[in-house]
Amino acid sequence: MTSTQFLEMVVSVSVQAAIVIIVAHWLGRLVSSERVQCRLWTICYAVLLVLVVVGLLFPHPRLFQPWSLINSESATTLVSLEFQVGRALFLIWSTGAVISLLVFLIRAVQVNQFLKTCQLIEPSQIISDKNQNQVPETSGTALKQRLRLLTSTRLMTPFCSQFHHPYIVLPEYLLGFDQQQLNFIIRHELEHLKTGHPLQLFLQRLVEAVFWFHPMVWWASQQSALSREFACDEAAIDSPTEIAMYLRTLLTIIEYSTSQTDKTPTPLAFGRGNSLTAKRARRLTQIAKNQGVTSRKPLSGFTASACLCTIAVFIGCVWVPVDVLASPRANWSPWPTWTAGALHDFGYSVHDFDAYNGRIELHELLEHQEPEKLDQEAQQDNRL
Repeated sequence: MTSTQFLEMVVSVSVQAAIVIIVAHWLGRLVSSERVQCRLWTICYAVLLVLVVVGLLFPHPRLFQPWSLINSESATTLVSLEFQVGRALFLIWSTGAVISLLVFLIRAVQVNQFLKTCQLIEPSQIISDKNQNQVPETSGTALKQRLRLLTSTRLMTPFCSQFHHPYIVLPEYLLGFDQQQLNFIIRHELEHLKTGHPLQLFLQRLVEAVFWFHPMVWWASQQSALSREFACDEAAIDSPTEIAMYLRTLLTIIEYSTSQTDKTPTPLAFGRGNSLTAKRARRLTQIAKNQGVTSRKPLSGFTASACLCTIAVFIGCVWVPVDVLASPRANWSPWPTWTAGALHDFGYSVHDFDAYNGRIELHELLEHQEPEKLDQEAQQDNRL
């Protein structure tokens, strides 16, 4: 992939990502529950990663090529500029992506090391009989195959995680809460695990590493985090009458965590972030008052997911024609070299070259530029 092709891919995939995020957010406003909206965000992140892979491994349509209308001198200038911008962009993007991935891996290792320092507690000591019915993994199997409940004195707010096993980690001070408050917390964390939020968070981190420069991706991360917490808040309460006690439990955890120093890089924390907590409290208050929470138009999760995937197929065809060296003679770009080479090894012949080789075309542009300059100089001499 040349630097001009990389530049075109970054611009095109960035536009595609923005459109997919907008569509996912719009569809999320039409579904009937926060749980379905969380699934839409999971599909959205998967679609964004697929768009990147498709852009790297497959050809894309060329709906139009505006650069064929400019003269060779302007084309040569643009090609030179695109080469420089493409190289600089690749260096900047790769640096940011590597740093983002390193931060993600370091935090994952830190969480894994932290889990090893936690103390194991029996689920029967914390989870009530009612909640145990929601978690079949807590009975009838070996301990290594069960949900693992841990506690730690270093932790200020509960969180859940899932590496090889699902974990729920509780701060030690929460063990002194009454059974109803513990039920709220356990239900909240169980909903994270049952609905696959650790997987969504993993996909989200990968998307953030690839699109670290994209403001819409970071906005989507905020929206999906809010949706996750809304869904778990709904699962934590059985009736609107429990909302007041649930809010008091949330407030107690927030007050304790803000009064202490907690540097543990915990994913899917119960009550981290004052802005997020305030939005959750406002929404729970609206649920208690029955105001504006059930006003969404009914749209099934399957329909919304199918719409998002279908629209993403068409969005993948949106390719911004940035590459000046792209041939106007073909409606499709050539197959990338690595994919074409793999297909050739299996006996499949694909169109892996453009109408012109990039270097030859650039050389031809330079050759055409010289006669134009000579003609312009001759015309000026004739005028004199």
